[in-house]
Amino acid sequence: MKSVKSKQRLNEMRTPARSKQNLAQDRDPVQVYCRLRPMQRESDVSCMKIISPTTLLLTPPATALSYRNEGSKTMKYTFKEIFPPEASQQEVFDKVSLPLVEGLIKGKNGLLFTYGVTGSGKTFTMTGEPQNCGILPRCLNIIFKTINDFQAHKYVFKPDKMNMFDIQNEAEAMLERQQELHKFKTGKKNNSNPDLAMASTDITKVEGINEDNQYAVFVTYVEIYNNSVFDLLEDGPPISRNLPVKIIREDAAHNMYVHGVTEIEIKSAEDAFDAFYLGLKRKRMAHTTLNAESSRSHSVFTIRLVQAPVDEMGEAVIQNKKFLNISQLSLVDLAGSERTNRTKNTGQRLREAGNINKSLMTLRTCLEALRENQINSANNMVPYRESKITHLFKNFFEGEGQVRMIVCANPRAEDYDETLQVMRFAEMAAEVEVAKPQVIDVATTIGLMSGRRKANRLFTTARDNMARPEAKDLDLDLGLVYSLGPDFPSLELNSSQAAHIIKELMAHLEMRISRRETLKRSKAVKDERLRSALLDLEKESLEVRSENSSLRGQLAASERRIRALEERLTATENASLTHQRKLAEMTEYTSSLKRDLQEKEYLLNQNKFEKEKQKKILERKYNHKIAAEQEKAKEINTEKERLRNAVEEKENCLRKVKEALNVDMADRGDNFDYPRSTTEIGAQTSHFTPGSTPRALPAHLLTPFSSAPQSRDTPTSRRGVAVANPRHRRSLSADGRGWVEHAPNKLVPMGTVMKPSMTNSKIVNKLTTVKDIANSKTSKYCLISQEQDTDGELETKLYKGDVVPTCGGGAQVIFNDVEMLKQFSPTRESQRLSSNSCARHSGKRRDTASSPPQTPSNTSKKQRVDDE
Repeated sequence: MKSVKSKQRLNEMRTPARSKQNLAQDRDPVQVYCRLRPMQRESDVSCMKIISPTTLLLTPPATALSYRNEGSKTMKYTFKEIFPPEASQQEVFDKVSLPLVEGLIKGKNGLLFTYGVTGSGKTFTMTGEPQNCGILPRCLNIIFKTINDFQAHKYVFKPDKMNMFDIQNEAEAMLERQQELHKFKTGKKNNSNPDLAMASTDITKVEGINEDNQYAVFVTYVEIYNNSVFDLLEDGPPISRNLPVKIIREDAAHNMYVHGVTEIEIKSAEDAFDAFYLGLKRKRMAHTTLNAESSRSHSVFTIRLVQAPVDEMGEAVIQNKKFLNISQLSLVDLAGSERTNRTKNTGQRLREAGNINKSLMTLRTCLEALRENQINSANNMVPYRESKITHLFKNFFEGEGQVRMIVCANPRAEDYDETLQVMRFAEMAAEVEVAKPQVIDVATTIGLMSGRRKANRLFTTARDNMARPEAKDLDLDLGLVYSLGPDFPSLELNSSQAAHIIKELMAHLEMRISRRETLKRSKAVKDERLRSALLDLEKESLEVRSENSSLRGQLAASERRIRALEERLTATENASLTHQRKLAEMTEYTSSLKRDLQEKEYLLNQNKFEKEKQKKILERKYNHKIAAEQEKAKEINTEKERLRNAVEEKENCLRKVKEALNVDMADRGDNFDYPRSTTEIGAQTSHFTPGSTPRALPAHLLTPFSSAPQSRDTPTSRRGVAVANPRHRRSLSADGRGWVEHAPNKLVPMGTVMKPSMTNSKIVNKLTTVKDIANSKTSKYCLISQEQDTDGELETKLYKGDVVPTCGGGAQVIFNDVEMLKQFSPTRESQRLSSNSCARHSGKRRDTASSPPQTPSNTSKKQRVDDE
């Protein structure tokens, strides 16, 4: 974390000068460049002014928040170089990116950021537009223009999925090329944007390439979205957003990399554009208030250059992974920082903006911690792991390559507050130092001379020329280059005057002897030097052997530790995959349970609503029925009151007749008393209401009173002729058809003539099977029930219907008739009336004897209701 003293110094000094004493000889500062975007509208007001190629003047407008807090204080910021709005893409590339490409070809790592507010021109600087390419296409074009003649065959270098590469021989590489050709023989779709391609005339080659190496280019394209890493080049549909999340790991050389990322070997700039454009389709873009196409993630396009020396013959690559040199150039297009009150983001856009700002804040925190450690010689922990973008590029900030940053700024006054934060971040980043990368020439360490490939090409060319037919007559001097001298002079002595020949011969021999002595001395010196060199080499060899043995022990221990760590890592990965799978299953199960719960809640609410609705309907229905029953009860009470009044009038008439008869008999002095049955019969006769006629009455009730008195003690046994009531008929239940008589177990016997007698019927107390009704012998159905009416009398109801077969093999009952049978005593009401009359006249006639008991007769009333 940043100390309080450092914060105070940053607030007091807007442009602190970097102390050159702090710059070590082997460290370089982060180079920060600034590029200004042209004004979009003529009415826009600028808050920036370039006062020198490296200095920028920032003036706060009156509408800015900083204007109220700090007043109208003008601030100056210093950069490595400032590109004005009219600067071209080529100029930016030549001064910022071209040195990184040169370092990549020489084996150095490089990292380039584009940083700024949303809509400040970061993506334009990195990618460009049609006919005006940005940094990334230009880097690809110049790399392939440089290494075009020195590329290795495809699949000679193969990724080992652990951030390293394996070296295959030519046979293995050719087999994989044939498999690829068979796989894609139907044709390859072009996913690139042809407008991004550049003409070869616009590209210059990088000088200083090592011609004794073979090269291969691999590219990866990832995005960091909501602090999760996604591979944009993974196999799948061209436009797919459902990509798996990748994790960041550390390889054997302590370099950070994305585990399982897709690395594509590229052989031309067109192939690189295909890969880049495929990932660009999958990249997450969205519309915001400040930008029509705003990046919602950080994109990282990495170019890895693998180079290995050729053998002493200058043809094949040395099959040893230790001699590989892997360098990479990472081009990072950071998402723009933004404020919610300006973009008006909500929902998913708001969450994305929060993660973007958090990752940029983590980057700033890491750089502040690095600067604090370098200035104060402290050893505070740098929080690289708090963000994926800082975790991935941890090695660059700890001295694994060159780091450069292009700060893109919009000079509009409306963006002043956001631009101010960007400038402060750039100012702080410029004070961070990274170690200079060291490049080691592997070929010189193993004793290989330079120029092997070129010498091999010359030798091959010469051999091919000599093999041609026209080269057979050429004279070739295959002798030694060095000798003891010229050839001997002529030794022929033709005369005695040829003594000079002997002198010449003697001089020639003396010259050869001296030349031989000189060569001997030179040989002795060289032999002594060789002997001492051999002794030194032997001594050094012994030291190297001892050191090698110790290193082998350390290597064996390290390999054992690495294997143990790999086993633990594999187990951890398996456990992680298991947990992820379980988490996915539990998430899916939770989602399904939530859906089921929502569906059940919906059904429950719907059932509750239906029940409430049905309840209201039933309440209305039963309220109508209750009102109708109440009306009917009122009518019945009115009818009872009317009948009661009529009975009282009849009783009054009979009482008056009786009194008149008693008076008349008293006047005659006759103590004859009519039978009590006459009065009772009158009472009984008065009991029947209009419309209700008994089916049969005793005979003495059907004849007029006889003048001859009868004995009081003997009841009358003479009956009259039975009277038939045409309203009632014999029950038609006994019609000879197949009946099902459904009656309760304990049916009270009526004992009346109206009791139906059903022949050929089956009596059941409970319907247990369908066969009781659904058979060919049954055509009628009768349901019998008994209950008491409102007067306490027993009432039997017979519900009758036809049994109709259904198409499904069952049967249904259609009710069409109801019979109601009721039984009561004909003397019931007369006895009650007689007792009431006797009680009223007990003061006048106390000697009247009770009438003899009469045999009660039964009658029944039948009502038929036809089902309409």
